[in-house]
Amino acid sequence: MRPVHIVYVSAGNGHRMAARALRESFDHRAVPNVIMDILDFSSDLFKWSYSDVYAFVSEHSHLACRIMYELTDKNREASVALRLFEKISTENVKKFMRYIAENEPKKCICTHYFPLNVLSRMKEEGLYRGEIYTVITDFGLRRMWVKDSVDKYFISGDRVLSGLLELGVPSEKIAMTGIPVSKKYSVLEKKGRNFQEKKLSVLFVASSIPNALALEILASLSRTGLPLDVTVVTGRNRDLLADLENAVFGETLSLRILGFVNNLEVLMSEASVLITKPGGLTVSEALCAAIPMVLVNPIPKQETNNSAYLQEKGAGILASTASDVERLISGFFRNRSILVSMEQAAAAIAFPTAADDVAEIVLEGKKGAKK
Repeated sequence: MRPVHIVYVSAGNGHRMAARALRESFDHRAVPNVIMDILDFSSDLFKWSYSDVYAFVSEHSHLACRIMYELTDKNREASVALRLFEKISTENVKKFMRYIAENEPKKCICTHYFPLNVLSRMKEEGLYRGEIYTVITDFGLRRMWVKDSVDKYFISGDRVLSGLLELGVPSEKIAMTGIPVSKKYSVLEKKGRNFQEKKLSVLFVASSIPNALALEILASLSRTGLPLDVTVVTGRNRDLLADLENAVFGETLSLRILGFVNNLEVLMSEASVLITKPGGLTVSEALCAAIPMVLVNPIPKQETNNSAYLQEKGAGILASTASDVERLISGFFRNRSILVSMEQAAAAIAFPTAADDVAEIVLEGKKGAKK
């Protein structure tokens, strides 16, 4: 059996984590697979411009993110800018195209639209004859995910479903599996939180949030004067970790500061509320942990679309400012029934077995469970 190829792009962490979750599922089935970042087949300069520049702009210039999104979220035939962008991108991954042509994988799964676009073009030109599957890693649809050559779309919610159908994608090509998350999220103990404890437990995932805003949010929590147990995860943001170690907050705020962690699922299952950016993978993990979410600093438009979906379903609330965070947490503290409702709403739209469901469909060609 030829290995299943799982292709992602290291622009943000979510695409890579979804790919790794799929690999975990295939490994569990003893199915040969290859996982790869398409940018590893490009020059260092192109990889830097696509990955590192994206990370910088997404954190510091939401206006630039919005402009780029709107420029590329168009019909390809009607957009000169989009066709130019695709041509430049494709020219920089010729080594990947040569690899695919020489190895002829039967099944490729894309967790980013860039490799999807490359494989689709190769299929149109007769350079690739295998199957193409794509995992849409957000809760809203961007046109760059949509290609005629896709054999199956794996999606996370009804907004993406309606968008695909409106663009003429046949329903039999769509499987409502959710976004793949690590298996450890599917085995979390399913128990309701005790929201009646005197203190409120807050988990703040601040790794991708600007340092100034993260500090402002913590200051706003301190201003509530309420007894809060706050755990801050800074990830690989060492500057933020250093800033927090020197910061001083009010006495009622019990603060635990963590850097990079491997047990985020445990922290999510133990906390009463999560403050986070609404990235597609982080949100999917949080839904599996059924934790109510306060959503901050979303990237236009993919993360603002995620926020809108979560608010529509009752699992999360967008906080536009640090003062909004203060107001929401204060409201939760005084009315715990809100958190109970949000917990139930999150559990209702979670897909903890998404990776296994995707793997099953890819290997056996089943339609997959609708939810």
